[in-house]
Amino acid sequence: MIIPKTLLNIFLITAQFLLYFFLSYLFKIETRFIIYSFFIYFILNFFKGTYSLNNNLVWEDLKKQLQIHSEFFAIIIITNLVFFGLKYVWFYIFLSVTFIFFNIFFTNFIKNHFWKYLKKKILVIGTGSTAKQFSKLIKIHHSSMYQLVGFVQINGGCDVPKDQIVCKYSELLDYVKANPIDQIIVALPGKSLKDLNWRKISNDLDGHVKKLKFIPDNNGIFNLNSKIQDYDGLLLITATNQIHSKCRNIVKRIMDILLSLGGIFILGILVLLFSKKIRKDGGPIFFKHSRIGKDLKEFKIYKFRTMYVDAETRLQDMLKDETKREEYYNNFKLKDDPRITPIGKFLRESSLDEFPQFINVLRGEMSLVGPRPIVKKELELHYGDEIGKKVFQIKPGITGMWQSHGRSDVEDYEERITSDLYYIRNWSLWLDIVLLLQTIKYVLNRKGAY
Repeated sequence: MIIPKTLLNIFLITAQFLLYFFLSYLFKIETRFIIYSFFIYFILNFFKGTYSLNNNLVWEDLKKQLQIHSEFFAIIIITNLVFFGLKYVWFYIFLSVTFIFFNIFFTNFIKNHFWKYLKKKILVIGTGSTAKQFSKLIKIHHSSMYQLVGFVQINGGCDVPKDQIVCKYSELLDYVKANPIDQIIVALPGKSLKDLNWRKISNDLDGHVKKLKFIPDNNGIFNLNSKIQDYDGLLLITATNQIHSKCRNIVKRIMDILLSLGGIFILGILVLLFSKKIRKDGGPIFFKHSRIGKDLKEFKIYKFRTMYVDAETRLQDMLKDETKREEYYNNFKLKDDPRITPIGKFLRESSLDEFPQFINVLRGEMSLVGPRPIVKKELELHYGDEIGKKVFQIKPGITGMWQSHGRSDVEDYEERITSDLYYIRNWSLWLDIVLLLQTIKYVLNRKGAY
């Protein structure tokens, strides 16, 4: 609906201006400067798509806002020097930081409360694992404003609920003509396209839907650092691996050091709060354990001790039970583990037991984000030297792809390894920031921790 969306755009622009004017008034900024600088701000937001309220995820909106405000601040500084002299610099630093969070909050407020006007009705062509995964992500990321109407069946395979299949591909055109559909997502693995290719799908649907999107066969291999190029009629996808860039790794290390110092400060507070309860059974505060690090070299990882002093003896007794033994060697942890102390259970569920790892980060043995640190037995049973060398060509992290996408809920080692390899192939500093934000979200929800 065009009118409601236009009104929502006016609502967002008006809210921006009122806050902009109010802050400028508080800081006693000249009126001519307010009008001139807001005009620049409006133009940047307009051309960067802030007012379009697109199907972006939250961290995509955050990235866009960081770009807008960096450019805005640079333009203001340059024009100040040329026309006004260097005035109001500190105000515009404050203004930029304020508006980054204001715009993220306000656009998501609009998306959530006016979802029915902004939603995009979509059909997914395919009923396999890719289609199923995409439908799960739609439920998780409500702010993307996708409304799944249903699935279109190509062949006999089906991983999605059968009652959500709305038609076969041969019936698709009639269905689209009879039902309002905004976008169609093609979620098919290569093997499903023996009798149906991309060109046929495009030709069949051309002019019948506003947007047609494809999930390519290389999905999950190179995603974030890929660039699309039209090479005289041929589609080229360029994949770049940035994991060994010296410059970016220096910045990553600086970020590790700065954030680990903050983590160690919080660690000191946690020691004061919990040391007495942790020591109650006569053991130490910290637990040190050998883990596999960069280049498969072992190092000692630090955690708050969450188990009884005789935990190893208890473990050997439990492993006599075949069911417990199978569970342990599948995940190298146990649900309802009797070795865990009462305070240890709280520390694990809240993920506070991980804070001593900031010491490992500061020492350079770990990074904030990276592959999951594993024990030697896991390497032997589930990785092997070849895969192990690929995964641990970089430092292990306090968090990573698998922790931020489900943590201990992800029980399949193959899936964990795939997640770590995805991180290595697609690594960027921005990906690190996104994974840190996602991890905070999962920790606050206490999801998957035990």
